[in-house]
Amino acid sequence: MVYIPFHSKRVDSQVLGSAASTDLTVWLFFEIAGDQILLPLLVLTFLCSRTGKRHPTVVNVCATCIITGVVSLLLFYNGQQVGPEPERGLCIAQMALISPVPPMTSVAALALVYYIWSTFRQSKVNRGPRAPMSRLTTICLLIAPYITHVCFAAVALRLGLQHPEKVNRSRRFFYCSLHEDSYNDVMIIFTAVVCLIAAALQVHLVVMLSRNWTALRRAGLSTGVDIHLTMRVGVFIFYTMLASGVTLVTFSPAANATSVLPDMFAASIGTMLFLIFASQPDVIRTWSRILLCPFTLCGLFREPRTLPPSRAPTPLPSFDDNLLERTDSDASEKARLAALHAYFKARVNIVGCNVEVIKRPEDAFTVERVPIRI
Repeated sequence: MVYIPFHSKRVDSQVLGSAASTDLTVWLFFEIAGDQILLPLLVLTFLCSRTGKRHPTVVNVCATCIITGVVSLLLFYNGQQVGPEPERGLCIAQMALISPVPPMTSVAALALVYYIWSTFRQSKVNRGPRAPMSRLTTICLLIAPYITHVCFAAVALRLGLQHPEKVNRSRRFFYCSLHEDSYNDVMIIFTAVVCLIAAALQVHLVVMLSRNWTALRRAGLSTGVDIHLTMRVGVFIFYTMLASGVTLVTFSPAANATSVLPDMFAASIGTMLFLIFASQPDVIRTWSRILLCPFTLCGLFREPRTLPPSRAPTPLPSFDDNLLERTDSDASEKARLAALHAYFKARVNIVGCNVEVIKRPEDAFTVERVPIRI
C-alpha cells in the first residue's frame, strides 16, 4: 500500500518538518523525469519518426505538459526551491505563468478529444474514408490552449503587480501562487466547464462507437477512428480530470491546502501521458530500431534480409499469356479459366490473400460465401 503523507500547512521546511525534503524530492522527480526528459523524447519521436507520427493535437498535449514542467521548476532552476521566500520578481513571474496551467491543459485535452470525436462524425456521415480536418480548424485547436494561457497569465500578472503581498509560497510549498479568491474562482469554473465538455464528448464517442461498430464492420466500412488511440485518450482524459479536480479543490477559498497530494497528482500527469502514448507498438518499434542501430552497424545481430512469405516477390506466371487472347477451337473454355485462375493467383501472392475466381457475378452473393476484400 502506498502511503501519502498529509500535512497541516505547506509554508516552509520548518512547518513541514522532516517530510519536506522527501516531498520536494518526489515532486521534483515527477516534474524533471516526466515533463523535462520523457515527454520531449516522446515528442521528438512523433516529429521525426516516419512510422510513429501523430496528429498535431496529440503533440500539443505533450507540449503543454512540457511547458508546465518548465514554469513549475523556475524556483529550482534559480536555486530558490527551499529556504526563505524567493525573490519578489521571480515569484510573481512564476505565479503568472503557472496559474493558467489548469485552463491551458484542459483546453489542450479538449482539442484532442474533439479531433477524435470529429473524425468519427465525418466517417459516420460520409460512410467512407473520412476527409482530413481543415487546416484552419487544426490551427485553431493548436493555438486555443496558448491563447487561454496568455489571457489568464495577463490577468494574474496584473493582479500580482497590483497586490504583490498576495503572491508568495505560503499556499504552495513547491511554487508561488496568488491568493486572490475571485481569480481562482473564475479559473476553477472555466477549467471545470472545459473538463466536463471533454468528458461529454468522450462519452458520446464511446456511445456512438458501441452503437455503430457492429453495423459498420458488417458493411465493410471503416469507423474512421483509431480505436486504440481512443482508448488511450480516454484513460488520459480520466486521469487528467481526476488530477484537475483534486488540484482545483486546493484553489477553492474553502480549502486550506492540507495535503501535498494535489501537487503530486498534477506533477505525475506528464509521466502518465508518456506511459499511455509511449506504450504504443509503433513507438516501441521505432525505439527498438534506434537502440539496435549501433549493433547492426557493427555487424552484430545482423541477419540476412529476407522478406516474409506474404511480401516475397511473385514469379511471373509460367503459362502462355497468349492463351487468354486465343478464341480458336484449340483453346477450350476450361483451359482459359485455368490460365486465368493461375494468373490471378500468382499476382495476388504478394498481398498475402487468397482470391477465388468466380464464373458468374451472382456467385459473389451466394449464401455462406464470404467476400474477400484486398
